[in-house]
Amino acid sequence: MRPTTALISLASVTLLLSAGCERQSQPTAEPVVEATEPTGPAWVLTSEPADAQSVSEAKASATEGEELVIRGRIGGRKEPIAGASPVFTIVDLALPHCGENPADRCRTPWDYCCETPETITSNAATVQLVNADGTPFAGDPIAAGLNPLDEVVVVGRVGPRPTADVLTLLVSGVYRVEN
Repeated sequence: MRPTTALISLASVTLLLSAGCERQSQPTAEPVVEATEPTGPAWVLTSEPADAQSVSEAKASATEGEELVIRGRIGGRKEPIAGASPVFTIVDLALPHCGENPADRCRTPWDYCCETPETITSNAATVQLVNADGTPFAGDPIAAGLNPLDEVVVVGRVGPRPTADVLTLLVSGVYRVEN
């Protein structure tokens, strides 16, 4: 190789390398991340409400329209969360679910199949997630992190009570208790 050709080749390589280095050393703009997505559904509470009563206490004395705070466990049937609907059932914590019995090998312990239907009914309430105007929230409680057997504290008002066995809660807030 001739000295001139070698010098030109070396100069070309040096020029290419320095151009690459210059590109790397130039500051790059950081992408702007805007918080356009909410951190969760509006009904998800980040702190536990105080003075919660049990499902059975509420069933014994609640009147339509009364504001309540109730603690319970999601369950009471094979599918306690109604698909993608903002409705689920809760059961009084005093009623043991089937998974709390070591001898029971129930595949769906949240359905309380080890109890009589009358016992389940007397210890259960239906929760409907609603907006401030009373319309149902759009969304899926499962997608928001709720699952069967989760212990929850719900805040809302009592819906229509056609009989003493029926307790429907129109709920604007749910706190999932970490156990």
